Amino acid sequence: MNKIQNCEECEFMKMYNYGKKIYYCNHENRKDDLGKLRVGHLPEINPEWCPIKEK
Repeated sequence: MNKIQNCEECEFMKMYNYGKKIYYCNHENRKDDLGKLRVGHLPEINPEWCPIKEK
């Protein structure tokens, strides 16, 4: 059984703060060029384009 990993547990999740916390994926094989996950808080489930989810 595969465990679905959420972004909070992922080593590629990064955050920067420009007045608001902006979370993004820093994986080099992501299909979304920006890698933006969410503003303010992390999503509860991985986005469809998540490279870790595909494995």
